[in-house]
Amino acid sequence: MLPRWLVQLGFHLLYYQLAWTYELVAWSVSFGQWADWRRLALLFMQPGRTLELAYGSGVFFMDMLKAGNRPVGIDLSPYMARQAGRRLGRHSFAIPLGRARAQALPFPSNVFANVVATFPSDYMLEPQTLAEIYRVMQEPVSTRAGGRLIIVAEGQLRGPWPIRPFIDWLYKITNQRSIPPAKPLRLLTAHNFEARWQTVEHEGARARLLVANKLSPASTQKMPG
Repeated sequence: MLPRWLVQLGFHLLYYQLAWTYELVAWSVSFGQWADWRRLALLFMQPGRTLELAYGSGVFFMDMLKAGNRPVGIDLSPYMARQAGRRLGRHSFAIPLGRARAQALPFPSNVFANVVATFPSDYMLEPQTLAEIYRVMQEPVSTRAGGRLIIVAEGQLRGPWPIRPFIDWLYKITNQRSIPPAKPLRLLTAHNFEARWQTVEHEGARARLLVANKLSPASTQKMPG
C-alpha cells in the first residue's frame, strides 16, 4: 500500500490543483454512487434557506437548486470555486457561492433552516465550526423548528466485493471514517444540538448520515456518560 502521507497529498491536490478531476475520480471509486449518496441529504431538509459547507465542484449544489431549495455555499478552495461557478453558469443558475472558512462564517445569526456538508473532514467537529453553525441557524420558535445540520458521513458501497477493502482503506487514510459514532453526538450535545445517527436507503443508495437539530439557547442537556 502507498504511505498515508502520499495518499493524503493526492487527495489534497484533488481538491485544489486537480479539482477539475474530482467528480470523475469520485464517480469511479464509488462505482457511480457518489452523487446518489450526497442526494440522500435532500430527504432531511426543512423549508427555508440552506447553507452548504464545502460545496466542492457544485454538483450537489445544483441538485439542491433543482429540488427547489434556496442554497448558498462556502468553500476554501479557489480551484473548486472556479469549477462550481462554471458549472452553475452553464446552467444559467445564479451563483451564491463564496470563499470562507467554516470556523468563521460570513453570515448573520439566525438565518439558515439547514446547514449541510457531504463527506467533510475533521474540520466539521472543531468547536469553532460547531459554534458558527449553531449561530447562523434559525432559532426554534412556536411557528417553526430550529435549524438542522445534515452531514452525509459515509456511503455504503454496493459494487463488486473485491474492490470494497480498497475503498475502506481510502476512507480510513483520508479521515473519512475517523468519526466514531459517540464522539459527534457528545460534541453536538455540548453545543446545544439534539443529534442522531441515521442509516438511510433510498432508490438503491445507502449511506450513514448525522442529523442534528438546533435547540433553543435556554435548553440544557447533560453530556452523555
